[in-house]
Amino acid sequence: MNELRLTETVHPTRDGLKEYDGLLGIDAIKEAVTDELTMILDRKRLDAWSKRHHPDGLGMLDITRSTLPLILLSGDVGCGKTALASCVATPLAKTLDKRIVCLESPSNIRGGGHVGELSSRVTETFTQVKTKAAAVGCGILIIDEADDLATSRGQMQAHHEDRAGVNVLIKQIDQLADCPTPIAVIMITNRADVLDPAVRRRAALHLNFERPDDAARAAVFARILKGTKVSEKELLELVKLTRGSIPYTFSDLKDRIARLALRRAWKSNKPFGFDILKAAIADVEPSPLMEGATLHR
Repeated sequence: MNELRLTETVHPTRDGLKEYDGLLGIDAIKEAVTDELTMILDRKRLDAWSKRHHPDGLGMLDITRSTLPLILLSGDVGCGKTALASCVATPLAKTLDKRIVCLESPSNIRGGGHVGELSSRVTETFTQVKTKAAAVGCGILIIDEADDLATSRGQMQAHHEDRAGVNVLIKQIDQLADCPTPIAVIMITNRADVLDPAVRRRAALHLNFERPDDAARAAVFARILKGTKVSEKELLELVKLTRGSIPYTFSDLKDRIARLALRRAWKSNKPFGFDILKAAIADVEPSPLMEGATLHR
């Protein structure tokens, strides 16, 4: 049986804030995730606010006590879901003035397909998270590609082992409500529609990531070209060049176009700037849309 090893990072990290600030064009999503995690991991802040403004009690606060500590991030590839989940604990740790341990489930969490193995490995994952979080004070479990683990039990092709695994996953999430150590779960998926409805219903916050619009692309290009003499007119031209029936993703802009431009500038011993970036755009097609994806205008 494959040993279950979770990737562990204790925040704040040296580069976490830089990575968080480098996620451009998704400010509203970043704020929502950070605020929700603050309420989950530091309940005393919410209680203190309530006592100050609602000394006789607040019904809504009683409702939130039963809310499960699950955040669901979904949407297109290359739009920052995993990147945000991986670094958000650093600004959060600074806000809370405490350390936060983040654990990421491994790609082989399903194991070798033996009877009962998936269920036992899901249980072991949460056991490890509880132990590590108790030692640090609070924790976050990140489950990437959650559709592989939490596919709807109602699907015709769902195997008994898969259904059992989803049952255990739901049970483990439910049990976090009574855990003495505050723990949040962030589930990441490109296909929220295939997740089990019971998992989706348990999410205290569900955010959908989309490909960057004009304003977001302008912000990305401004950051990419920081330190060069780029004009506002040139920035607008870059935004126009990357506008089309299939938009570019954030990773298309930063990791494919800008990286290509950087290599060309370095190799030719020329300055990095608007012209070389514009040429790179012409040579890079946007990532194809996921099957079944629709664009929101």
